[in-house]
Amino acid sequence: MLLTVNISKGFARWKEMAESLNPEMEKVGVKLIWAGTNQEKSKIFKIVHMVDASQIKTFGERPDIFKARTEVGTVVASTTVISNTGED
Repeated sequence: MLLTVNISKGFARWKEMAESLNPEMEKVGVKLIWAGTNQEKSKIFKIVHMVDASQIKTFGERPDIFKARTEVGTVVASTTVISNTGED
């Protein structure tokens, strides 16, 4: 799945947070494949693999995960699915 989300505190902080969440994400069948940013470092583009698409929403709404994301400037409400990329 290709997603985008706005950020307000730069890519480096977001990337560090995302990498720290990888073990928790993998427990629910979600894996961050790739992430990049625009030139202004105000928007993240990411490719995520998941077994069940509903898991990413459930995972992202967990209080601890929501807090970690917002602390690094993620504008959670701006999360947008660009494309279901289909099969691997």
